[in-house]
Amino acid sequence: MRVVLEVAVVLGSALVAALVFTPAARALARRVGAVTRPMPKRWYKGPTPLFGGVAIVAAAAAGLAAATVVVGDGWALRIETATARPALGIAISSCFMFVVGLVDDLVHLRPPTKLLLELLAGAMLLSLGAVFPVTPWDVVNVVATLFWFLALTNAFNLLDGLDGVAAGVGAIASFFLGVAFAFQGAWGHAAVAWSLAGASLGFLRYNFHPASVFMGDAGSLFLGSMLAGLVVTLPGAVSTNLVSVLFVPLVIVAVPLLDTTLVTVTRVLAGQPISEGGLDHSTYRLIALGLNERQVAVLLYALAAAGGLIALLLTRLDRGLGVLVGTAFLVAMSLFAAYLGRGQVGAAGQGARMKPLTVLVRSLFYKRRLAEILLDVALITLAYYAAFRLRFDGMLPPAYASAFEATVGPVIAVTLTLLGLFGVYRGAWEYTGIFDVYRIVGAVLVSNVTLLAYAAWRVPPLAQSHNIIYIAALVAAGLLLTSRLSFKSLELVRQRFQRKGERVLIYGADSGGELALRELLIHGELRLRPVCFVDDDARQHGREIHGVPIVAGLDGLGWVVERYKIDKIVIGTRQLMPETLAAIQVLARGRGVHVGWVNVDVKWLVPVDAAPAVRATPEPSVAAGNGRGETHLPVEVGAAGGPDGNGRIALTG
Repeated sequence: MRVVLEVAVVLGSALVAALVFTPAARALARRVGAVTRPMPKRWYKGPTPLFGGVAIVAAAAAGLAAATVVVGDGWALRIETATARPALGIAISSCFMFVVGLVDDLVHLRPPTKLLLELLAGAMLLSLGAVFPVTPWDVVNVVATLFWFLALTNAFNLLDGLDGVAAGVGAIASFFLGVAFAFQGAWGHAAVAWSLAGASLGFLRYNFHPASVFMGDAGSLFLGSMLAGLVVTLPGAVSTNLVSVLFVPLVIVAVPLLDTTLVTVTRVLAGQPISEGGLDHSTYRLIALGLNERQVAVLLYALAAAGGLIALLLTRLDRGLGVLVGTAFLVAMSLFAAYLGRGQVGAAGQGARMKPLTVLVRSLFYKRRLAEILLDVALITLAYYAAFRLRFDGMLPPAYASAFEATVGPVIAVTLTLLGLFGVYRGAWEYTGIFDVYRIVGAVLVSNVTLLAYAAWRVPPLAQSHNIIYIAALVAAGLLLTSRLSFKSLELVRQRFQRKGERVLIYGADSGGELALRELLIHGELRLRPVCFVDDDARQHGREIHGVPIVAGLDGLGWVVERYKIDKIVIGTRQLMPETLAAIQVLARGRGVHVGWVNVDVKWLVPVDAAPAVRATPEPSVAAGNGRGETHLPVEVGAAGGPDGNGRIALTG
């Protein structure tokens, strides 16, 4: 109870202080002219005051003052003198980054200059004894500390591009880091983290969409550097294993780090500069997928909270199981980032010439599917280790631990080879189908039959516990299938929750109907949202095509139009009887619903000096909707998208 009270005092004090300081900082920014200005390749929504970072720093200081003065002996006795120098390093480096960000908000520093100053701040932290103890080698730890500081500082700086995202994610990450520190007995670190959480949460009141003030670089650099410093200065006495030292903070701050990784990887592969601003961050990609700004912020909050809860779970697990769960979460987040990375958005430096190294890396990723293979290595390893842990429900006996170490390499090699031989690496994830399921299941089964034979020959513990191999087969197949179906699943979720566009019914669930669905999904600029199919084949009812349900036949068309609030009917089938089309016309005309037809057309290129060929558009049967008794939906190469005023809708090919 005492701990809960102390948390409430610290976090609440910082929150109230932020609610008071933020309007004052906003007024000061307006008075001195510190407002956002339009910049190329940046999300600009009009002049908005900066200096939100000033309020965050002041509010965090108020929270720490409450921890010292109000709570008194509770916190003061828990802060050990051994952590005094690293704590001073946190204060100096984060305050220095605050000043750097404030200068950048006022005069706009060049990216190389900012990077040099960030390196200087990291060196300050290192010089006062802050080292990330991730390996037994001091030199590696120093490099890892500096990399971690730069990565997390820039991650929050880059994440601060949309209203409320950096502040909300920062508040959630700070809160869960504080709880994780408290579980490990690092109460001084917990006090700082909760102060930062309260300050960010109070600032979020004015920064959530539509924002009336921005934190600016002063706030984002301070927030990122403070969190980075807290992690690397955690006392060695409480950092007893790899999970506590590395996986817990990684999982908590996965959202900003994966956003930075996404931008870095996509720009490197595209031969574009990393240091420039752009609209290719995860936030803007989610907006391009159809979410609004509030929905993007809430989604990222949910992901950050999920990471925080998993991090708390990791603190209660042993090392092996903690690594397993933490890696699984990071792999899932990486798949989500990869899904976002597929789209073409307004990235920085478009048109930049690719360097030879970039061409090589891009060729490897495309032709050799290097990223996909590396992911499969991680999934196969996770599945194999999970099988051992599920079998023994605890730490592995020494004989089985040795068996795992001796066989994990051959299992990975054999499974990858069989996945390649079965053709798993030939297709694209977006079009994963039933035959891909057969290929993956077949490769895993053959791999585990091979493992059974090898175990009987050379690995006595596995020969005595065949159920480990059976569990490994089930888990591996599940993970591999989940990864392949992830893109399609996320796309179906996006389509189901997307609320933009007129609601479209597609008549005919044959191959022509599927083609019509694909065209409407591809050409989002038409703002036509397929919501259901109608087909006369009763055996199809209840099924789905790419997530769109087949709900009824012609006799239920009127009910479907009313039930699903249909705005337009698209004829997908090419095998429609004239009387059926006439019945659709009558029903649509009576309900004021337009009827259209998707025509796929090809425009042939001709020599410049040749006479232009006369293009004939195949005329569909008569349909209601344009006042002349017909409505066309031709797919024209190069045509402008959207209704043309005559009932004709041209899709950009």
